[in-house]
Amino acid sequence: MKPYIKHYIITIICAFCCANATAQKVTLGSCEVKEGQVVGHYQGEMVAGKPSGKGRATYDNGDQYEGDYVKGKRQGYGVYTFADGEKYEGQWYQDQQHGMGTYYFANNNKYVGLWYRDYQDGQGTMYYYNGDKYVGEWSKDKRQGKGRYTFASGAWYDGEWKDDQKSGKGNYVWGDGSSYDGQWQQNQRWGKGEYWYASGDSYNGQWKGDVQNGRGIYRFQNGDSYEGDYVNGARTGTGIFRYANGDKYTGQFHEGDKQGQGTLVWSNGNTYTGQWKNDLPNGKGKLTTKGGDVFEGQFKNGKIEGEGIARYADGWKFKGTFKDGKRNGPAIEEDKDGKRFEGNYVDDKRDGKFVEKDRNGKVTAKGTYERGRRKVEN
Repeated sequence: MKPYIKHYIITIICAFCCANATAQKVTLGSCEVKEGQVVGHYQGEMVAGKPSGKGRATYDNGDQYEGDYVKGKRQGYGVYTFADGEKYEGQWYQDQQHGMGTYYFANNNKYVGLWYRDYQDGQGTMYYYNGDKYVGEWSKDKRQGKGRYTFASGAWYDGEWKDDQKSGKGNYVWGDGSSYDGQWQQNQRWGKGEYWYASGDSYNGQWKGDVQNGRGIYRFQNGDSYEGDYVNGARTGTGIFRYANGDKYTGQFHEGDKQGQGTLVWSNGNTYTGQWKNDLPNGKGKLTTKGGDVFEGQFKNGKIEGEGIARYADGWKFKGTFKDGKRNGPAIEEDKDGKRFEGNYVDDKRDGKFVEKDRNGKVTAKGTYERGRRKVEN
């Protein structure tokens, strides 16, 4: 566009605006105004019989407004004081809080930030009466988007929000030094996240309803670790528990305890494979020592109990009954050469009548044992 044409257009626009301004004469006056169904009285600058410019309105319900008007509506900067003590001071547009403004709540909370059509919307800061503080994004009076909430206690959350609740990715640090970094939903840890305990323990895995739920890895401050399933905050399902001393359990868990089928390998080389309950061998199982001894049978609260068979590395075999981890009751023993003992045990000692046979079944001795002392019949 040529320069002289631009100048011509600008001259016309300016002339029009000046003429229009001259026609809109500003006067001082008063009139009746309404805020919904509430009637008020206005005093101040007016144009064409409507509030326009600086003015003050007092309403029958006790509310008051002092500030700018345009064509009968609050627009520009103004202060609105409510009858209950709440107050807004800031920008207005078309009778609505719109732009930058500060709102003082009756409960002593204070919001400083952006507004959109009477809503806290955009970037803003809420100062809470109890000393808490939120700095971040808002939508329709709710924390929405990214923001940081600092508690008076010193704890803080920095992350995503939805509908006034922690939701999405966020980092929470408690006053005691514990912290969580991960997913949130409805103000609760929900999804993938890592939690560091004040004790030095840590958990990295799935969460639901603010507790561990799903697969995860828990590392203890003492060097122990667990990798496996969680349900409602407890080890439940399958997993591997590694002890700092070198022991390792692989198998099933229920509410934190070893329960179901599993294998424990001790650091000394011993191994137990079988049923577990209440964190101890319970039920049918097999115990193998590093030296090659093997026991198969029933266990109760971590000890051999009931019928069982033992095979020793030196060739000896034992079949009998156990009680509280000791041989108790009828028993048959056989050495590597086939020599056989048939008798009874009490508290791991031979006791009662016995018969000894060679590998061909021929009786070689008879007699009794008294608490381990052998007496042969003549």
